[in-house]
Amino acid sequence: MIAITYDVSTLEDNCYIEVLPDKYKVKCWNTSSIFFTEENFGYIMPAFEKCYKKFDYYDVNEIDIETWKLIIWELEKMKQYLSDNPNPHSLKDVLGFLFLNSEEQFLENYDINLKQLISMITEFQSWINEKSVSAKFISVLGM
Repeated sequence: MIAITYDVSTLEDNCYIEVLPDKYKVKCWNTSSIFFTEENFGYIMPAFEKCYKKFDYYDVNEIDIETWKLIIWELEKMKQYLSDNPNPHSLKDVLGFLFLNSEEQFLENYDINLKQLISMITEFQSWINEKSVSAKFISVLGM
């Protein structure tokens, strides 16, 4: 399932990307955070790499709200591309596929995965906008 996890108690292992509405304070698995599986975050990672040049998948990324506005815009362009029913084999030009079989698995249930990814991006954009009201930074805590 391509979705965001909100409840830290439901995480099954430690292979998640945490998005924290604050600067990193040497604590992970915060109740105020949201979480993505590696695979799900990988799909949207190109937006981060394009807008935040210092993005490091394996480290803490404390990203200011102005940069998040750029990321939200990139996510919107990604979502629009996906909404236009693209050729399935062109997805690798827009999405990130972290693992060797990621693209193949996405294509196996293409229609469902496309809808779920669009929904996840929309939900993430809303969460960022909501947190941007009170936070000056939103951090992505990498692997």
